[in-house]
Amino acid sequence: MFVFGIVSVYVLVPGWLGIAAQSSDQDLHKQVTSAIALYKQGKVDDAIHHFEDLNKTNERNPDINSWLGFLYLRTKKVKEAIPLLEEAETERPLDLEVEINLGNAYMADKSFEKALDKYKTAMHLSPKMFEPYYNSGTIYLQQHKYSKAVEQLTTAHRLKPGDAYVLNNLGVAYEDLHDMTNAAQAFQLAADQMPTNVTFARNAGLALAKIQSAKALPYLERCLGDGTDPAVALALGESYARAGRKADALKYYEGLRDAEAKNASFWFNLGVLRAQANDPKGAEQAYRRSLELNPSDLDTLNNLGLLLYRKGQYEEATTLFDKLAGLDPASVSAKLNLGASAARSGDLKKAIDSWREVLKVEPKRLGVRMDLANALWDQGEVDEARQQYLFVLGIEKNNAEALNGIGLCYLKAGKNVQAEAAFRSSIAANEKLIGAYNNLAITLQREKRTADAIKILEKAESIAPNDEDIKRNLAKMRGEE
Repeated sequence: MFVFGIVSVYVLVPGWLGIAAQSSDQDLHKQVTSAIALYKQGKVDDAIHHFEDLNKTNERNPDINSWLGFLYLRTKKVKEAIPLLEEAETERPLDLEVEINLGNAYMADKSFEKALDKYKTAMHLSPKMFEPYYNSGTIYLQQHKYSKAVEQLTTAHRLKPGDAYVLNNLGVAYEDLHDMTNAAQAFQLAADQMPTNVTFARNAGLALAKIQSAKALPYLERCLGDGTDPAVALALGESYARAGRKADALKYYEGLRDAEAKNASFWFNLGVLRAQANDPKGAEQAYRRSLELNPSDLDTLNNLGLLLYRKGQYEEATTLFDKLAGLDPASVSAKLNLGASAARSGDLKKAIDSWREVLKVEPKRLGVRMDLANALWDQGEVDEARQQYLFVLGIEKNNAEALNGIGLCYLKAGKNVQAEAAFRSSIAANEKLIGAYNNLAITLQREKRTADAIKILEKAESIAPNDEDIKRNLAKMRGEE
């Protein structure tokens, strides 16, 4: 929950009727007036002493009890205030100031239901008075009755639109209802109405950052201070990142490493920023730290796996993607990455299993089906490989790689004529597919057409002069080896 800031409880200065019919009443009137004057001069202790003296001989006087109860309340002598205000209420029922101040005393004493009852009475007495709605709202906040708090504080805001404390507490209520849009709006209005209040700026900045609003930046910058507030610095770094200010974001994150040492999300974000700053080593360190703190975080497993894959550390990448696919079985990308890394690490069985899982969900991913077919071929699963090549050709009849693959199946079966046709079709579909030239040359040689095979390899050599397989096979056919 966001901090409240200063949650003021609004109190009312007691009224003073000052009616005097007899000389004794006139004397009392003068003494009460004198005590009130001391209060207005800021001499609160003197005023209290004066009213205490008056109370000794006028225990049931509602003006004295009301004022002394009010002064005790202002000086946090709640236990002393309550009986005086209760006596004042008895002698002067339905007095607006007494009802509100007695409610405040009950509230300070945590007698919340009694306080709410007094505020309800005050609302009936004066429906347009701000204080009872605000004070009721703060009670509901403390009782964790956030919907009721919103209701009371919204009315308080309507009655007194310029009060920043109302808006701040309204933001707290919305935040606890998980309504971050309204919370951010309320906090922002509070911070705008009281720009020097750091707490309000902090609440606005953090709430706006939660909904990823670009408006968060000025509020976070306003309350950053000496940078010792990790939550603000963290949100500021995230806001800079969203605004494209990657260098500023990274600077703030790097400065938080000690404060956020045990925050897995922080280390993940630091890894992302370091990767964006072309620091793969630093990114790897951050991702590994994040996984130490939260070994099952899906995004961290993915990002570290991709980083290791690009570094050529295929076995560890496979381990990470295997775990990711297990934790998130619906993720197609996790299975794709698992298949790719497993194939590169030489674990074709794991790659095949992963690609099969992908094709169950997305059967028309032809690139994956070709990877599966080629892996099956390498594993000696010729019949299943042929089925996969034919599936691809059923959708793309001129797919050069599938034509090359089906040609290999024909060649394996000794069907040289069909193999030759398939390889020539593959070359026609993609004249730069060097493997098809090589396979066609082998087919022609088996048919005792060595001269034709040499011509095919010479053409391939003109396209790929550095291909070692072409050079070697051409040398063999020319008898140069």
